[in-house]
Amino acid sequence: MNSKSLKPLPRFSSDQQAEDFVADTDLSEFDLSSGRDMLFEKISPEHVAAGDYVFVVTKDAQSRFHFDVKQSSGEILFSSAPLNSRDAALKAIDAFKAGISAAATKDASDAAA
Repeated sequence: MNSKSLKPLPRFSSDQQAEDFVADTDLSEFDLSSGRDMLFEKISPEHVAAGDYVFVVTKDAQSRFHFDVKQSSGEILFSSAPLNSRDAALKAIDAFKAGISAAATKDASDAAA
């Protein structure tokens, strides 16, 4: 199948939908060219309880929103993919926080670029 006839990936409203899609779908039919590598590091509960992490929301030059998970030292541990709205970024953070609910959120999307 050439790249012109590949289907675009659908949008998912939950991790479960995405997991089900990947488990049940022939991905060779879809355009995966917009994907990117991501590194996930385990965030230990004792660090979260100590307030060692913060979520920072930013807005890029194309008016897309992103969030980073940063250590208190400023080191970025995780960066999100671009999102279309602040609300989408905050919802993604809420989903991410489900496992690390003690982390703080800082919205810096209105800061000068």
